[in-house]
Amino acid sequence: MRPTSLLLAATLLLVVRLTLRMSACQPSPAEQREADARARLAGRRATDYALENIREEERAYIARELHDDLGQLLATLRVDMSLLLQQPAPNPAMRELMTGMDERLLSAITSLRRIASNLRPRALDEGGLYFALQSLRHDFEQRHGVACKLEARESELVLNDRTSTAIFRIVQESLTNIARHANASHVRIVLRRACGMLHVTIEDDGRGIAQSDMEKPASFGLLGMRERVWAIRGDIAITGSPRGTRIAIHLPLPE
Repeated sequence: MRPTSLLLAATLLLVVRLTLRMSACQPSPAEQREADARARLAGRRATDYALENIREEERAYIARELHDDLGQLLATLRVDMSLLLQQPAPNPAMRELMTGMDERLLSAITSLRRIASNLRPRALDEGGLYFALQSLRHDFEQRHGVACKLEARESELVLNDRTSTAIFRIVQESLTNIARHANASHVRIVLRRACGMLHVTIEDDGRGIAQSDMEKPASFGLLGMRERVWAIRGDIAITGSPRGTRIAIHLPLPE
């Protein structure tokens, strides 16, 4: 065989081998669809993560403005009202009016503190995640008359601000849903750290969420909860039964 023929044969053989290799590496339509779905999910989670960070920064800013500006103004007005109440009133009607104004000012200050705390819980900044969850648990019991137990180790909840805030919001949203819909008598919150993950379980003994409700993403505030979990690259599973509802969340912890 001539050298040119040998070269041509070798070239053809190489082309055939490369073609076969490329065909073997080419994903099937089903594999391509699965890869595209994973890419879309990763993109959505990245977007949720960025948006949640922006929202949390806005909440913190508004909470500071409410506390430092409007809160101080209302506090000053109440001090002035207290001074007026110490003075002799022209008549009983005026005294009653001033007393009512003082009570409404106190109510406004209390409401402002509650709103600011919901926007950015001061307990989270002052005592960390464990202290903030204990405060949330206590407030939930006082406001709704539902026994709430927190099982966690303070040493396992020393996390960065972003992760701590996200976990607090998830538990807060869960308790809000329980108060609105579950008609429960007892709630149990468990946080455990293992293998670089934080496992969060929230259980109640209420009426239990129905399967049909779980299939509606926007019902019972589940959409917001899922978005919060996805925003920090976690997973969430919700199950309901006649004995109540169980929410299991698994969150990767930053190294």
